[in-house]
Amino acid sequence: MVWHIAVVLALFITGWDLYLRMRAARLQRAKGGTDELTRLENRRVFYELAGREFERARRYAHPFTIAYFDLDDFREVSHLFPHQVGDEMLRLVGGAARRAVRDSDVVARLGGDQFALLLAEAGPEAAGAAVRKLQQTLQELAEETGLPLTVSGGVVTCLQPAESLEAAIGAADRLLHGAKAAGRDSFWSEVIVPQPLEGFEPTRLRRAYRVPPGFDMPMPPPRDRPR
Repeated sequence: MVWHIAVVLALFITGWDLYLRMRAARLQRAKGGTDELTRLENRRVFYELAGREFERARRYAHPFTIAYFDLDDFREVSHLFPHQVGDEMLRLVGGAARRAVRDSDVVARLGGDQFALLLAEAGPEAAGAAVRKLQQTLQELAEETGLPLTVSGGVVTCLQPAESLEAAIGAADRLLHGAKAAGRDSFWSEVIVPQPLEGFEPTRLRRAYRVPPGFDMPMPPPRDRPR
């Protein structure tokens, strides 16, 4: 009987925590933290919420995922067509990203054609599902509109907290650049997993969510730990 009460209490606390974070996100939007074009969170709000989620994940040993992605052909479209075309592409990508994740997750436009996701309590499977849903939605929108709506990005899932939020963000940005160099419509991922011995750098596992046809996908080389 006692364990039943404990389970119900744990579920209530988790649900209440998600509600409070969603409410905080809405309050941030009301204070001017929304990108005017896409109606997503802007850069400032994203990093504020990412900082809070990082500390919460560290405190309670919960996983979370950060992803960076941008449009593959945005620069070329901007040079060839009126800016309204580029604006519509950004709105479509923002809407597709919002539909690919949960209400409690954060979708932000960081500037230009770069977007970010913050997936609270999301492991690699949930992150992969969100990425695939985003790609599928954009493929359908591309067929409807005739616009080149493919994105590439980097995804970092922390099953153990990274050395810092900056380290996780830096890894996502590095993976983004690697994916774009490999080809269109691809994501590279990295999973930071716990290690049993203290004092060692967390283990990282890398894989691509999608390998572009005709490419042998090399994984990014490991970086030496700063001294």
